Order: sequence, then structure tokens, then C-alpha cells
Amino acid sequence: MSEFLHDHLKWEQRQRLILLEATVFWSGEISTAALVEFFGISRVQASKDLSLYQSLCPGNIFYDNHIKRYVVDEAFKPFFMEGSTGELLLVLKLQQQKGARVMVALVSNLPSVEIVNPLGRQIDELLMRSVVRAIRFDLELEITYQSMNSHELATLKVVPYTLVFDGLQWHLRAYSVKESVYRDFVLARIYQITILGKAEEPPFLDGLWEAWVSVEIGPHPGLSEMHKSVVERDYGMVDGKCVTKVRAALLPYFLLCMRIAKDDSKRDPLLQKIVLLNRKELKGLIRASSGL
Repeated sequence: MSEFLHDHLKWEQRQRLILLEATVFWSGEISTAALVEFFGISRVQASKDLSLYQSLCPGNIFYDNHIKRYVVDEAFKPFFMEGSTGELLLVLKLQQQKGARVMVALVSNLPSVEIVNPLGRQIDELLMRSVVRAIRFDLELEITYQSMNSHELATLKVVPYTLVFDGLQWHLRAYSVKESVYRDFVLARIYQITILGKAEEPPFLDGLWEAWVSVEIGPHPGLSEMHKSVVERDYGMVDGKCVTKVRAALLPYFLLCMRIAKDDSKRDPLLQKIVLLNRKELKGLIRASSGL
């Protein structure tokens, strides 16, 4: 019966139910007000959508009278989605676009597109969901972590701050209680997570996260004038450089994503193509924020 209803949903209904399921899957809850605000629908229609979802996916969500919201059930099974971290990445990318709405475009007349994707790090969906909820509800976690700087597993208490995707892998930016520092933890290297409860406020702000720095990129000095002009056109450079703002904590990831290493100016110009122009200005920040 549920499959029959699924196949006969109107397009608008399907979009709302996809967002509904994605929200409860990753955050663990959803309210009628959230649907009303996001889609500009009435409370009556939002309630109908929630009832429809429950009929299509019995046992996935239930209404919690204490918090006055619908929450995810332990036996939850995705119906409209796969529940993969790749889907979450797509949602987050879309949300970063100013004014974007997370909708599935049903366009069939576009040309075929082939995307080359790097091999992704394997991340357990339950682990990712725990991290997302810890950030959402200010929870303290105990994690078992394998650093590349050690041969032993470490057990750490952390207060999650935000998620970071550097183009290749996911990181958790969190305050480490034992070390009294903000660190980046590669999600694929977290072996186990235990939710400890409500977190205490860290004693200080994440300075590197709050600070923004200007990064200046220019053509490799070893390129010919003709090749320099090609590179300048590629990146939309003005007066031989392009300038962008990056969080200080994410500076090493940005440079890695741009394939700019510490020996950029010494590499083959035709292979390197671009270099970091204000390296002296950023040298201390690169060293301070790269302890992974």
C-alpha cells in the first residue's frame, strides 16, 4: 500500500516529504512549524504531510508530547533517500548557496554530466548522525580516535563545534576537554562515539575559527607571460592575483584543495600553475592550524 501511495504522490508532496525525512534522519526531529516556514504552507497542510509520511513509513517517527515535536524512532528506515553521508554533503552544499532551497530538480532535458569523484572515506552513518545531533543539541561526546601522529587509540572527551568537508574528507571541529584546545578530528578515524549528555560551555572561543584571513593566489612566477595570462583568465585574477577570504582554521584545507604545497614556487611551473603570494603573512597561521 505504501509503495502505491509513493508512486502516486504529487511532485510538491514528494519534495516536502523528502525534506521531512532528511531532517528527521540527520537531526532526529522536525516540527510542524518548520514545514510551514520552509515551504510557506498552512499548518493544516503541514499536519497532513506529517500524517501522510507516517502512513507511508509506519514506525519511522512519532510525536513526542514533552518537546512538542516529531522525533525519529530507533527502527527508522529511509524511504525517500539512501541515508548516505553523500546525500548530507549535497544538502549542505545547497544550503551554502544564498537563498537556496533544498529541492530535487526533476529536469529531464539537460545534457548528460559525468563527474569525477575521488574515493571517499568510509564513515558510519550512525556515527555521522550522532555527531550532527551533538552539534545541534550542544552535547558532549566521548570518542575513540586514531591519530596519524600516534600508534595507539586515544579516548577523548570533546564538545563538537561544527562539521567541515575539505573536498576529500569530513572533519569534526571540536573542543578537546583534556587538551583544552580546539582540534580537527577526521570522522573516518573516529572508531566509537558515546554521548555523555549536555556539554559545558568551552572556557574560550575558537580563535582560529572566528578569524578570517585574506589569501592571495597568483600565477607561478616561472610561467611565461602568455601562460600567466591564461592562468589569470582561468581564475578571474585582477592585476595578477585573486584574493579570497578563508577561516584561519581552514587555511591548510583550502591550500590542499587548491593543490598549493609549501614548495609551490619551486615546482614545475606548468604543473603547479598557481602559488600562494602572501605566504610570509600567513606562515604562522598555516603552522598553528595544521596540527591534525
